[in-house]
Amino acid sequence: MSQPLATWTDDASRHPLLVWWSRLDNRYQIEVQRTGQGTANLCIFDHNEGDKELLCEPTGLMYDALFGPDVDDVSKWQDRGVQFVDSLSGA
Repeated sequence: MSQPLATWTDDASRHPLLVWWSRLDNRYQIEVQRTGQGTANLCIFDHNEGDKELLCEPTGLMYDALFGPDVDDVSKWQDRGVQFVDSLSGA
């Protein structure tokens, strides 16, 4: 089980393995955590449940995200996060 790398109370959280992160519905924290060169995990945590990990799946990083995440990657991660959270509520 992984833990969030971004701090819920800090909108400017930084961590060397944190590629991108966002919050959804003021409850879920979605993070992309680097696992190696060009590889990462997309993780979703439920802040209301003590940052319980709900999802952690492999994802790629275009250009190894050396200068930040690629906009296409971010769009894909956002869509996956919304899709997963919506599936929890049966939406």
